[in-house]
Amino acid sequence: MRFDDLRKLATGSVLFNLGRIISPRLVTILYLLGLAAIGLWAVNHFFSSFRFGFGNGLWGLLEIGVFGLLAFVALRIVCEAVIVFFRANSVEAETYEPTHMGASLIDDVREAIEDLADQEPDPVEPVAPAPVAPTPPAPTTPTAEEPAVMPDADAPKPAAKRRASSPKAAPKA
Repeated sequence: MRFDDLRKLATGSVLFNLGRIISPRLVTILYLLGLAAIGLWAVNHFFSSFRFGFGNGLWGLLEIGVFGLLAFVALRIVCEAVIVFFRANSVEAETYEPTHMGASLIDDVREAIEDLADQEPDPVEPVAPAPVAPTPPAPTTPTAEEPAVMPDADAPKPAAKRRASSPKAAPKA
């Protein structure tokens, strides 16, 4: 990306025109900004760790080596993943053409809202089942109960009553 490209990006209608896809070009800028942020962190951490003594400074150098390398690898992986995503979808991005450009931003917003309203399905009102009249309970006719009759062989015999035994009086000595 050259200076002219950055000037066009900042002053032109490139940012406000959704007819062009500019995200793949911005990945390079984001990568360079990430590298600069890692470098600034490393310099700041170097000086702040030596401020507390030589031993802490050496420990800070180790931290810069480990965490700086991890940050660099993570930044590289994220940027490459974004580039791979855009390359995989480059055909769709090239064939994309907006339907038409509106006269103003307000017209574009109004049309987008109308499109969303057209895409939303109409709410379906649930159909309530027809009310069913309660059926009156069937009249009950009183029935006479018959006494339970048990055959003699199966009839339980009444238990003999036990006599309550009175406590025996203790013999007098």
